[in-house]
Amino acid sequence: MLTDLNGQCKSAYDAGTVDIAWTVLQDFMSRACESIQDRLIQVCLIIGTGITDTDYGLLPPRDRGPLIRVLFNDKGATAVRIRFPFAIILLLVPALTGCQSALILRSSSAPTFHDDDWNGEECGETPPEVFVREAAYEPTDDAGQVSTVQPLQSSPPTGVQSTTVSLSDLEAIALDNNPTLSAAAARIDDAQGRLRQAGRYPNPVIGYHATEIGNQGTAGQQGGFVGQRFVTAGKLKLDKEIASRDVDETHFRWHVQEQRVLSDVRLRFYDAIVAQQRVELASEFARIGQSIVEATEKLQANHLRTENDVLQAEVRAEQANIVLDNARNEQLESWRRLAAVIGMPTMKKPMLAGELSANQTRLNWDDCYAKVLGSNPELSAARSHVEREKAAIRRAELESIPNLDFSLSVRHHNVTSDNVANVQVGMPIPLFDRNRGNIQSAKARWIGAMNEVDRIELHLQDRLAIAFRRYSNASQQTERYQQRIIPRAKRSLDLVANGYDAGKVDFVTLLTAKQTHLQVSLAHLDSLGELWKASTAIDGQLLDGSLSPSPSPKTKRNTLTN
Repeated sequence: MLTDLNGQCKSAYDAGTVDIAWTVLQDFMSRACESIQDRLIQVCLIIGTGITDTDYGLLPPRDRGPLIRVLFNDKGATAVRIRFPFAIILLLVPALTGCQSALILRSSSAPTFHDDDWNGEECGETPPEVFVREAAYEPTDDAGQVSTVQPLQSSPPTGVQSTTVSLSDLEAIALDNNPTLSAAAARIDDAQGRLRQAGRYPNPVIGYHATEIGNQGTAGQQGGFVGQRFVTAGKLKLDKEIASRDVDETHFRWHVQEQRVLSDVRLRFYDAIVAQQRVELASEFARIGQSIVEATEKLQANHLRTENDVLQAEVRAEQANIVLDNARNEQLESWRRLAAVIGMPTMKKPMLAGELSANQTRLNWDDCYAKVLGSNPELSAARSHVEREKAAIRRAELESIPNLDFSLSVRHHNVTSDNVANVQVGMPIPLFDRNRGNIQSAKARWIGAMNEVDRIELHLQDRLAIAFRRYSNASQQTERYQQRIIPRAKRSLDLVANGYDAGKVDFVTLLTAKQTHLQVSLAHLDSLGELWKASTAIDGQLLDGSLSPSPSPKTKRNTLTN
């Protein structure tokens, strides 16, 4: 049917009888609408250049031009090619013939058609299977060659938040989005650029030379010259070594920042986990407080409690509400700080997947000391800086050794009609400046760099002492809660519950016992959170504070040859 339509439309168009073509199109669309339920799937009009039938696996290649593609659920694919005016007419026909779904336009900005969007009230009840190939088009070049058609890559919808995220998910997001890592990587690029430039030989000098112009009415001596500076004593090699040490240092600084980011993510993740569980316990705590108030009011109505008992219950209930409000605020704070460190400040708060367990490997001081100071990237960067300053001393000492300047010129002497050459070699004499001041400065920087290594080691030991004390306290508290306090609180609650079941204890006493048990659980949760944060700080080699302002980068001295 489509092939016949193509021939009829082409004949009508060539003959200039647009009315006949219009009638043919109307007749075709009427028949198509009658059988659309079991045959027509989708019509996709693609206006553009550079599209061939081979791209769609439909027909052998033909001339470029607009293509109408009709897909059938049982007949495969059929295609006809018509001229542009008829393409416009074909789009208008469905609206005039009354079929609402005869043509479905697809463009790069149009939403994708899904089965869930199908409405079978107008053109059938069975949702179609839609297979639409989207393509990106490029214009033809000056020679008329068609550029290659590349399929568009589908991407997941933006703004979709996962219901739960784990610590590893957040770490991956932080490594991709935290701006401090990009800044550290840029500093590596900076150092690598200086390494690439270091050790480059000075460019030669070339120019025009003229002397004795006007001598005896002639142009004098006319010619050209070339000059070159020769750097001596291996200075360029030392320049390259210094730049190489800078690259090593920036690499260590990047690893420092990477560890800071990961440590911050882990610390704030455990803060958020504690806050999330604290809200759950505080909600139950506040609910029990309100239940105690209601139960006490009923007992007062039966003259079994006094007004003072009701007031005391209300005070405790309000205190429980304060605990709940604080827990909610802490939960919001912990998530906002976590979202900031992963570089996604507007990310909506998901449910965090994770739990705090007390089953950790017991840490001891010697192992922690070796871990923190053994392969600490901050110490490695400081030691690399020491080597850099040591090379700078050698470079400063060689600076007083003069370089050689060589120049060669060739001229034509217009008075004598002779060609003459001039060779010149020179060097500065280190008589007044032997670079003593720069040598002294380089040595002072080297001493400062060595002392900086010692300072970092002492600072890490100082911070490790605090972190290990926090870990020891939290470990002891957690162990005591799990082995002694929580079992006893649970036993006490069971006794009160049994007494309530036996009619020996009133409901208020039962609720008070539950409230006490929740208070113990909240304290145990706090000790667990402190335990995980302390152990995380030690495991992260005491590197945190990734969002704190970093010191201004040191300006590297450009070693200039004399």
